[in-house]
Amino acid sequence: MSFDNLKKIYQFSENSHKEDYWKEMFGSSDKEWLNLPITSIKNSDAFPACDYYIFDSRYYIDIELPGMDLNHLRIHINNNTLHIEGYYQTLLPKSSYLLKERQNKHFIKKISIPIYVNENNIKKKYENGILQLSFACKE
Repeated sequence: MSFDNLKKIYQFSENSHKEDYWKEMFGSSDKEWLNLPITSIKNSDAFPACDYYIFDSRYYIDIELPGMDLNHLRIHINNNTLHIEGYYQTLLPKSSYLLKERQNKHFIKKISIPIYVNENNIKKKYENGILQLSFACKE
């Protein structure tokens, strides 16, 4: 190995933990992608993934929960925050896994909602692995 290659390795090891080193390597600091958090959705508070939108004077929240037993799901409201809590179970007993990418995970999803919504106003529908919650917009 040449001295120049050793020097490059040393510089990398000395500077790789510094944010400026990476900004210089990949471009100027105005690149938005440099400032994005690097987390997997499975390992963050974003699990399970959801969409929150308005359609025909109703709010909708679609939550990805394939294979979820809804009897093991708790939905409640506290201080204008919708709490969706459950345990996502994918592990099959007495099975020997050759590949296991889907996880078992306890989760609490919190979504801010309008003050006038209460638990009795929420309609629930579960179809094709998507739990859909909906409630009316205030007139």
